[in-house]
Amino acid sequence: MLIALNVENREKVDEMVRKAVEAGGSIYADVQDHGWMYQHSYADLDGHQWELFYMDEGAIPQ
Repeated sequence: MLIALNVENREKVDEMVRKAVEAGGSIYADVQDHGWMYQHSYADLDGHQWELFYMDEGAIPQ
């Protein structure tokens, strides 16, 4: 199962991934920083994949 969540800022993305890894999860993809979108991913202990991202819609290239 893949779960994607939009959070309020980049720091929250990093915080949630850090806490998941500290609780036994594992990172399965590198951070992706596109300037207007920031994303990081982890897998929980049951193998569910979580995609956490922050998107600044005002910074999306035209």
